[in-house]
Amino acid sequence: MKMLKSYGDVILPCATRVLKVIVALSSSFGASLIREDNSRDLLGKFHKDTSVWIQARRSVLQCLSYQFPCALQRKKWGILKEVKCRLCGKYDKEKKIRDPPDSIESVGHLQCCGPVLQLPRITVHHGIWRELMFSIRKSSAELNDTSEPRRHFPSALSPEAHAEWGLYETLEYMGLYELLPPGAGQNRAKLRKAIEEYHLAYGINFDGTDIDTFISRRPDGLAFDKEKKLCVFLEYTRAMDTNEDWAEKKKQEKLDRYS
Repeated sequence: MKMLKSYGDVILPCATRVLKVIVALSSSFGASLIREDNSRDLLGKFHKDTSVWIQARRSVLQCLSYQFPCALQRKKWGILKEVKCRLCGKYDKEKKIRDPPDSIESVGHLQCCGPVLQLPRITVHHGIWRELMFSIRKSSAELNDTSEPRRHFPSALSPEAHAEWGLYETLEYMGLYELLPPGAGQNRAKLRKAIEEYHLAYGINFDGTDIDTFISRRPDGLAFDKEKKLCVFLEYTRAMDTNEDWAEKKKQEKLDRYS
């Protein structure tokens, strides 16, 4: 009769492998914190904030030090062999999705891609953006010739409140469009006609679907420079930075979306 392995025989070798990986990664994480302008003070304040759930504080440190126990990380530690996302597998089964794409359960997948956590991601995205947008507004202290703020951020109401402006509100603020009373799609029809006439006047080819898509766009934030008559769309984006050309690709994606 084959003897069963003891608890120590199973756990200790695995724990040893995990600790070796953690020590190696922790040293690189510690080295990164020594560099200047790496938000060490902000990380320290966050970790001391007792109003934040301890599990959330722990998860942040785990992510930064490459120790978050997702399936991909546990495979590197020698604990798992399968790296497919279990949440996506359950989601695909419940939604009866045929031939779902293979999804690897990594930190990046959980934070940026997985459909199961889409609503929490949107909530966090909006919370970060509200604070960031209001900080940009406060930091934009440049004055014009009449000693008034040169740039305006009308959608940045406060760190807790932010108004998402669509194309109608943007054009009205710039004095290029007058909103009609709501109802029966009057504003959409009027604006659509104006965009079509503009394209025809300048001999620009257009597609009706593209116009409808453009009218529906709602950028995260807006900045206006009335002196130069400029309107800047501001987008807060969490991009996967594992590829060297991630910044260029994401910038082009946003240009294609709003141009």
